[in-house]
Amino acid sequence: MDSRMDERMHELLIKSLDWELAPAEQSELESALAASPELRRERDELLSIRELIGAGSARRFGPLFAERVMNTIRSARREQAVGMPFFELLQYMFRRVAIVAAMVVAILLVYNLNQGGSVSIASAFGAKETSIEEVLAAPVEETLEEL
Repeated sequence: MDSRMDERMHELLIKSLDWELAPAEQSELESALAASPELRRERDELLSIRELIGAGSARRFGPLFAERVMNTIRSARREQAVGMPFFELLQYMFRRVAIVAAMVVAILLVYNLNQGGSVSIASAFGAKETSIEEVLAAPVEETLEEL
């Protein structure tokens, strides 16, 4: 058989495992199986793999499957956390906190820009635009009241 014929027979073999073949395809596959011990061996291997998968999935996806998966994940996380050196654990936690903090800062910046009415660094941080001379010349009580 040439490579195109081998490929076609392989496709028919795979198709026959999941769907019913047309009569012409079925007879073509049967004659190829009768003529080729390699194709028969491949069919037998595919059938045995299918049986193993079927038997394993029936056993594993029984009752309380979700709880078993979650318990496995939790225990793996605990083992990972226990096995981590202190600085690696600190770095792991810092990443999570840093992401949340960056999001909060971004939200505050957008809010202040929206409320300030102008696009400037002072309005982004919610500060009133004043010059340094005005700040230095203002009495302390007046400056504290504005804060």
